[in-house]
Amino acid sequence: MLALFPTRRDFEAMIRRTQTGILIHEAYSKSILWANESACQTFGFTLEELKPLKAHHMSAQEHQYRRELGVEWLQSVVVHGSGRKQWKYRTKDGTDFLADARATLVPCEDGPVIMVEFRNMEEEVELQEELSRVSESLQRIMTHTAAGIVVLDEHNRIADISPLAARLFDRTVSQLSGVHLETLGRCEPRLHSEQVVAALAGGSSSVSLQLEIANDDGSTAWLAGELEIVSHDGIRSRVLTVRDVTERVEWERRNAYQEANLQYLSRYHAMGDMAMILAHELGQPLAASTNYLSGLKARLSTDTVDSQHLSYGIDQIERQLLRAADIVASVKRYVRRIESTSVLMDLNATVEESLYFVRLRAAEYGIGVKARVPEETLLIHGESVLIGQVIINICVNAINEIMRPSTEVKELSIETDTIDDRAVIRIRDQGGGMPGVPSDRLAHGAFSSELDGSGIGLIISEHIVERHGGSIHYGNNEPRGTEVTIDLPLAQRPN
Repeated sequence: MLALFPTRRDFEAMIRRTQTGILIHEAYSKSILWANESACQTFGFTLEELKPLKAHHMSAQEHQYRRELGVEWLQSVVVHGSGRKQWKYRTKDGTDFLADARATLVPCEDGPVIMVEFRNMEEEVELQEELSRVSESLQRIMTHTAAGIVVLDEHNRIADISPLAARLFDRTVSQLSGVHLETLGRCEPRLHSEQVVAALAGGSSSVSLQLEIANDDGSTAWLAGELEIVSHDGIRSRVLTVRDVTERVEWERRNAYQEANLQYLSRYHAMGDMAMILAHELGQPLAASTNYLSGLKARLSTDTVDSQHLSYGIDQIERQLLRAADIVASVKRYVRRIESTSVLMDLNATVEESLYFVRLRAAEYGIGVKARVPEETLLIHGESVLIGQVIINICVNAINEIMRPSTEVKELSIETDTIDDRAVIRIRDQGGGMPGVPSDRLAHGAFSSELDGSGIGLIISEHIVERHGGSIHYGNNEPRGTEVTIDLPLAQRPN
């Protein structure tokens, strides 16, 4: 058990264990008498190897660390009793290191000695250099960054502001001192709003602000800021980091204007489409209704009236008028949603509905309709009535070709399929085909096989399909005739 006070042996043990290097020099000759373990490990010498060494053996070779300067310093310690110096030592393997050395004259029984305590400063120097580099980098960033700093008090008045931030507000630092931030321009959100108050209450989050600043020259500047609570030295400050985003805001406004203008033009052209559809497509159901009415009037003028024929005629008229109403309603919806058609529909079901009218038209001329429509569901985003009208338009064009006397095969073929992520409709006939007609002219609605045809139905069809993200392709059928292919993007199936 240790005595109440450490013994001499205890002090020796503590000196040996200390991390500070200790060298004991004889006061007059300056020779090394002893070194602790830390000093030996630092130099890489054993105690026996250290004892005969002189200052130039264990010091750097630079001029300011030459032997006579080291001896001179130790001698000043003998005279004044103590001294401190930064000295660059050299280890056994030739590595130099800078040390903070403290020397003290100590009287001993056998004569005075100089005790030199030193510690390696290399890590501290490296740390200091790193801190200097970081500090210089931060200073350069603060000098060249486009962000300014504003410190607000609890009432959102400017307590301090960086020169750059003052320039962003088109004022001087002195002009802005004590000014309430919101008197400089419109702030969104407002500083007293629940959103801002709640975000700053906890002190762990920040809130984004946008300020519209009216400059003295009449121009407007837009600043984007991030407001947060910063705690330092026991003080909580509201710190706002701001940067100029005027160019970005003006670009967004110009882009929004152009987008709105494009939407207007889309609607304007859609109105033209609607007018063409109404003029062209309503003619079919209205003409059919007129024909049925003429037939009914003729039958009513006879002596006998067949109630079954009368009922059939009325049903057909009603069907045609309902179809006309559907066309008008669909076109109105189409124009309202011209930017994005997003109704989920089954393309196969729409084809089947359209084939009802196609078969009625084909039957008038003894033309057969061969359909291959799988029972699977082909989901697309679109307007069922408009897509149906495209199918009817193209099929009617094909029927007009098939009914010519020169067409031997009186048959219309229609089928649906899928290719990758597209739904496909193919409509074929074996009529006269399209010899010498470039496909690019077809794509712009510049083709009609009818003598008095204007191709307006194809123009409408192409507009509708393009706005649904699809396309129409015209080609030659084998062995003869025309093949029209409509492809539309498939919709993702709901989970």
